[in-house]
Amino acid sequence: MLELLHRGYKVCTSTHSPHVLDVVWALPVMKRNRGSEQDLRDLFSLRANPPTKALAESALAKEYRGVFFSPDGTTADISNLGPGAEDSAESGWGGLSEFSGNVGDIVARVVSRVEEQKGTQHGAVE
Repeated sequence: MLELLHRGYKVCTSTHSPHVLDVVWALPVMKRNRGSEQDLRDLFSLRANPPTKALAESALAKEYRGVFFSPDGTTADISNLGPGAEDSAESGWGGLSEFSGNVGDIVARVVSRVEEQKGTQHGAVE
């Protein structure tokens, strides 16, 4: 996507990927805080050469927007993707962070239950 932007295209994407949202969040923060092309190349583990330097400089010069499409058909500008935002759509990255947290909680519960069962079975054998 950064290559397309660098070439002058406007890019619109739809995602449920927290990795894409990480980048959409990081780029404006880096831009506001005078991040360098080196910082952006480090983000993507890119070597220093003229094409990657130009790509990184171009990416830092662009504007990025985030929009949340609610199940009820409304939209919300969540461009800042601020974890401390009052709007839960923005602070929760459109529900992705809540979903990821829920996934982790449920997997931990399942693993703990299996480990407890193993411990109970092991204790009964001894």
